[in-house]
Amino acid sequence: MKLLATDYDGTLKFGNSVLEEDIEAIRHWRELGNIFAIVTGRSKESITRELDEFQIPVDYYVTNNGGMVFDAQSNTLLETSLDNITAIDLMYASHEDPDIVSYMVNDGVNRHKVVIHPNLEDHRYPHIQPTWTEEEIMDSGRFAQIVFSCTTPEAALSLAEKINQYFGSTVTAFANNFVVDVVPKGVSKATGLDFVEAYADIDDSDTYSMGDSHNDIPMLESNENSAAHSLAPEEVTVVSAHSFPSVHDYIEFALEQ
Repeated sequence: MKLLATDYDGTLKFGNSVLEEDIEAIRHWRELGNIFAIVTGRSKESITRELDEFQIPVDYYVTNNGGMVFDAQSNTLLETSLDNITAIDLMYASHEDPDIVSYMVNDGVNRHKVVIHPNLEDHRYPHIQPTWTEEEIMDSGRFAQIVFSCTTPEAALSLAEKINQYFGSTVTAFANNFVVDVVPKGVSKATGLDFVEAYADIDDSDTYSMGDSHNDIPMLESNENSAAHSLAPEEVTVVSAHSFPSVHDYIEFALEQ
């Protein structure tokens, strides 16, 4: 039995679509008795909606960049959260950054948006409207992940560097295109995948992981069979063992091993 773990945005999904060949390959992979896990920076609420829409079968959900793990029945297997003081400090500090358009606070399953600069274009969350006030979010006391939406990918890289410099004792920030994902210190897609491997009793040599962005780097570095999407930036491809243009091409390779 083998384990396939893939990122979602930019790896499985491009724009508003997922290749039918990728979906069929995942189904075939599972029909052969193998396991499929989605490993994403998204919340459980968000990724479940997406996978249901495209009818993609999943055995494990690794969400919040490794901070949460769920099984196919949505049972919580792993749960982490940010230090409350640090989380609130980051929320307040976001109002001083001219390149932060909005931020999303994830409680482990659901998420709530705060708009910082309404005059700027929100590339990541343009259609999501706030449902709670910022005060209500801060008072909730449950912060599994904060995602800052920035004006440009370069601004996101700069913000991630600043957060890691000033708050790195308690959090880790990952740049991911236009956004910065902030998770508890020590949490990454690699730790989430390690948990699934241990839970499902799968050796790393039988695990295959694929991603396309900076937040995938820890997972790809830690897996000997990893693959970067062929459109990934060089920083991602250089830490991966392989490169493929699609998930179904990668699955074909994995089945031959």
